[in-house]
Amino acid sequence: MSYRDILVHLDETAASVLRARTAAEIASRTKAHLTGVFLMSEFLRQFMVADWLSALSPEAADQIVRDHREAVRKASEQGRTALEAAAAEAGVESDWITINGDDSVLLVAAARRADLTVFPKSAHACLGEHVISAADLGLACGGPILVLPVDDYAPPVGKRVLVAWNGSREAARALRDAWPLIAAADERHILIVSPNDAGTPDAQLESLFKRHGCEVNLILDSSRDESAAEVLDRQIAELDIDLLVMGLYGHPRLQEAVLGGVSRHMLSELRVPLFISH
Repeated sequence: MSYRDILVHLDETAASVLRARTAAEIASRTKAHLTGVFLMSEFLRQFMVADWLSALSPEAADQIVRDHREAVRKASEQGRTALEAAAAEAGVESDWITINGDDSVLLVAAARRADLTVFPKSAHACLGEHVISAADLGLACGGPILVLPVDDYAPPVGKRVLVAWNGSREAARALRDAWPLIAAADERHILIVSPNDAGTPDAQLESLFKRHGCEVNLILDSSRDESAAEVLDRQIAELDIDLLVMGLYGHPRLQEAVLGGVSRHMLSELRVPLFISH
């Protein structure tokens, strides 16, 4: 698999500048086109339902609508400026789309038409109320999501990659979707958490990496005193990992919600950039 079109969510925040630089660096590395997406909100949809504007004079109502549109325009321009600066620095082509973010439909549709989506832990439409999480986007779009923290990381992402492997369909999907980043890494580690016994080396998995021309360090962690999420956190710190690759929600969502779940923990803490796929 290769990436030819990367979608990145951008807005007016400082975190957006770093997200743009990271997406542009990956686009440069993989020779992909970069598309920035901005989520706008329809002002009248929010307030007309409550008849909030009906109490104002027509002139006052018009002014509020104009002020709202101007604020959204300025926020969009800040995001677009961040995209264009990052694309120019990385030497990649880019374009810009603005879509309605009052629900998730159009964003999901855009992500389905990209090879990789770069996204924060959650995002909302500018001056809007609807929030979409990276987890929900990953479950809906049918493709990989690179989830980036607010700060405390720097491009290039993926010099030291850790793959969380449990043999599930979701883990296999994430591994395949992440190959362009894994192949370019300086260090590659596979972590198998096996608390019930010492486990056995996975020769076939190691051979897969070797056939891709990738050296890999396979780690069997048989700790009985830690959860899988705690083992991941510890290995990330010990190996100085800057990208974690894992399947998204390998168990039913209800079970994940009740038991906590590795996916839920890693997305909540988001200690390092997280590559997820379902």
